Amino acid sequence: MKKFANPKLFFLLLSYIFNMEELTTDSIIKFLQTEGVELIGVSPIEPLLTDKRYKENVNRICPSAKCVVVIGTIFPQSVLDACPENPRPARYTLDALYSEGTGYRIKLARFIEEKGFRAVLIPAYLPVEMNYETFGLKGDLNLKHAAFEAGLGSRGKSDLLITKNYGPRVRLFGLITDADIEPTPKDDIDYCRDCQVCIKSCPSGAISESGCDPKVCSPYAMKNGLPSILKFFKTLENESSPQKIFKKLRSLEIWDFWQALSQGSFYECFMCIQYFMCIQYFWSLVMGYI
Repeated sequence: MKKFANPKLFFLLLSYIFNMEELTTDSIIKFLQTEGVELIGVSPIEPLLTDKRYKENVNRICPSAKCVVVIGTIFPQSVLDACPENPRPARYTLDALYSEGTGYRIKLARFIEEKGFRAVLIPAYLPVEMNYETFGLKGDLNLKHAAFEAGLGSRGKSDLLITKNYGPRVRLFGLITDADIEPTPKDDIDYCRDCQVCIKSCPSGAISESGCDPKVCSPYAMKNGLPSILKFFKTLENESSPQKIFKKLRSLEIWDFWQALSQGSFYECFMCIQYFMCIQYFWSLVMGYI
């Protein structure tokens, strides 16, 4: 018998083969539940590739992708109740939720790779591809669509995912894998009815019966984002003296820019997720329709 080139690798491979448990949807859900995740679903990849750009992104990062594991972290209602008077607790909590969701997915990626499959985290917020077509308003994959396909809820007029138990108070995270596991069943219930709460509460007027316009929403919701920063520096060109420029650079506006850039979170408006559930959905529960 020919001597194996790397005995250590050989025995590691044997150990892996004989001790490897089958990777299933149930095993992934069980793993995430032990970590404390409540919202978990699996979406097939194909329905998510309707946009050519999404298809190209997936082919670059995981060419043999079969599905997306979607998880949701819950935004505490008490934090949102402080808005809009003081959005700072919500901004701080949002940053913590993104860290929490990333931590869950890193552990899941290791778990999946131990079973012999690829697992790639999709950015839930930043970084995004910057170009003049999307202006940084689209990620590598539509996680709301993935969550809908995975049965975690339905899409609302606000274009957010509306869940059964938490309404829109969730942050979504996705992980692409080439493991051919069973998708979780879709939820056929439409949790967004005709209460109009998100439309009436949107201070920018971005939400209507036809959906949410991100080009109207973003400048208001992210007042200290890149467009505002560029506009501010544009105003410096109109100043007539170095003294006036220096005064502007010491303004409170710069302080807010610095704070947002340091934290990496630019959201300041949470009105569309502030309400726990639509009035219409509440009555559906009361009347036993759901």
